[in-house]
Amino acid sequence: MLVGYVGGYLVKWINTWKIPKDLRPVMPIFVIPLLGTIILSAAFIYILGGPISWLMTALESMLTFLSKNPSTSIILGAIMGLMVATDMGGPVNKVAFLFGVASITAKTPQIMGIVACSVAVPPLTVGIFTLVWGKLFSEEERSASIPAILMGLIGITEGAIPFATANPARVFPSIMIGSAVAGVIGAVMGITDVVPHGGPIVGILGATNNLLLFFVAIIIGVIVGTLILITLQKRAIRKGIVHNQ
Repeated sequence: MLVGYVGGYLVKWINTWKIPKDLRPVMPIFVIPLLGTIILSAAFIYILGGPISWLMTALESMLTFLSKNPSTSIILGAIMGLMVATDMGGPVNKVAFLFGVASITAKTPQIMGIVACSVAVPPLTVGIFTLVWGKLFSEEERSASIPAILMGLIGITEGAIPFATANPARVFPSIMIGSAVAGVIGAVMGITDVVPHGGPIVGILGATNNLLLFFVAIIIGVIVGTLILITLQKRAIRKGIVHNQ
């Protein structure tokens, strides 16, 4: 996301250059894409690559440490739930997801169980309750609710992205806390997942050890996330930040 924003402003800046009239036709089809790619690639590799690599390694080390001690299962569940909802398919989400996948081969599928419980919460939270409390949301958000629900049912966290980008101050706290709650419940209940995927679909297909508790973890996470989202949305309406539709 950061690189995307930087790329946009970089192109905007290049377009302000005083270019000879004869070269202007080739700028958008050749010069700008080539120059922009070179600049962004160099910046990502030589400036951003090191810190991002260190952060991802540190997160993986922390998860490894927490997973070795049963007494830290609640902390592990909360952190992995937060990571899953932090960027919804981005690098932080992928660290948690791949750590869960690795746990399957390591004979500790409880860790993947935490991920399976958490990944469904963001899209189901924003989808279901945008559909139910439609008057609190825009027409665009209401139209995106059904796809978000469907993506949540098959464990695709990215279904919450349109809502998070539209209302980050309200959606991110809601889905992150909801996912953390689902992760904690999954950890405490010892929910397992023996396939590298999550969401209700894996429970229906028999990949979890306790379908009822698996659904309970997801439902409670969705309820918690929704209560927070509705509270924040109503507060924003009262303050005039957004308008009741």
